[in-house]
Amino acid sequence: MIQFRDVTIHSLAKKEVLTKVTQLFPDDKPSYIIGKSGAGKSTLLKAIFGEVPVASGEIILNDEELNYDTLPDTLSNRRKIGFIFQDFRLIESFTVFENIAYVLHIKNEPVEKIRYEVEQLAFELGIEEKLADYCHQLSGGEQQRVAIARALIKQPQVILADEPTGNLDPLRGKEIIQLINSLSLQKKITTLIVTHDYTLIPENSNVYQLENQQVLKLGEQ
Repeated sequence: MIQFRDVTIHSLAKKEVLTKVTQLFPDDKPSYIIGKSGAGKSTLLKAIFGEVPVASGEIILNDEELNYDTLPDTLSNRRKIGFIFQDFRLIESFTVFENIAYVLHIKNEPVEKIRYEVEQLAFELGIEEKLADYCHQLSGGEQQRVAIARALIKQPQVILADEPTGNLDPLRGKEIIQLINSLSLQKKITTLIVTHDYTLIPENSNVYQLENQQVLKLGEQ
């Protein structure tokens, strides 16, 4: 789970995005964060990932504070986090296989293990026939599936998804949300999903609204 304890965050433009927020994002099912454009939803995820500093307070992941004061701390924390970007951020010169396997090569995992894990995950995501293809040969939905695989291959403790349907049509967007939802439940990964489209959120989900520099679970006052 992820817990915010009295957290204040500023955007890179020095605008205050969160003010003394205390909130819990449990690991029983994915948490969806909604809010107006510019409210700071993406900044919240970037703070968890260490791309935006926390001005004050603590962000806790599974009972350990996320501290990004040093490079070793930053690298250690980011190994625990899989990030799914709206614009995919795939390496265009790499094949699908190479994009997914990249993080395992960095960890110097055995070649046989890398091939097995990439092929297994690709099968789960329905892109097993695309492993030899390059990004420009894929549809938007297929590229997002590759981005999901890249986030999951490191076996993270948490998944952060920043508008993962933003570049997709409504049908593909719904498929991607259902896929992230299903895999996070299956693999028991704490998952935070930022979305602008409330209609994509499955029923009985944990839903939070970012408004007036606060993060409230829907139904709270």
